Amino acid sequence: MIQDPLSLAFSIPYSLDLTRIRFDDLVSFIVGVLMAVTVHAEAQAFAATFLGDAQTDNPRRFHFNPLLHLDFSGVICFLAAGFGWPRPILMRTERFPRPRLYTLLAYLAGPLANFFMASIAGSVIWLFKHYGVEDRVFGMVMAVNLTMATYHLLPIPPLAGSAILPALFPALLKAWPSRILSGIGAAVLILYFGFERVSGCHYIGGILSHLAGRLHLMFIS
Repeated sequence: MIQDPLSLAFSIPYSLDLTRIRFDDLVSFIVGVLMAVTVHAEAQAFAATFLGDAQTDNPRRFHFNPLLHLDFSGVICFLAAGFGWPRPILMRTERFPRPRLYTLLAYLAGPLANFFMASIAGSVIWLFKHYGVEDRVFGMVMAVNLTMATYHLLPIPPLAGSAILPALFPALLKAWPSRILSGIGAAVLILYFGFERVSGCHYIGGILSHLAGRLHLMFIS
């Protein structure tokens, strides 16, 4: 994990210390998670709609309710590793004029939206610092969104980066993402990054956390 006590309010990624929970950090983390999963899922839904899968018959395509976007395994991963994923957005890829490309673009809209949300939070933090105010809520929102934006580049379902697989292997497109693959991928992610946290040996997480930490410092400097 990367932590600069002069510049960062939280480690990247932020992990709850269940032995010493600070109430204000816990509340900030919950707010950050709810905002991150909401902008991620709604951005994917918007991109899918824009690219041709409108689903006007689906009243749940846009609802902006963060609780409805929570995924059980994604929440477990947030607790274990500081990042997670929302409940999958239903996409009818056969409606896309270019299914392989547009499916990839629709999924990647999620981490891109997290990046934009982090930049907005960073602007607020910069403004507060200008007036000598330190705000931990926006710091946490920025940390969680940057973590999601970087970790979702991994090509492992149910992460957004896994959409590169049906783009490369068209046979996967019809059943993407399958519940079996998503379930296996979720278990692998939770176990692996949970191991990194417990053991203190950061390999893949170390690379991604370094990237998120550099972006964090860039936004608030």
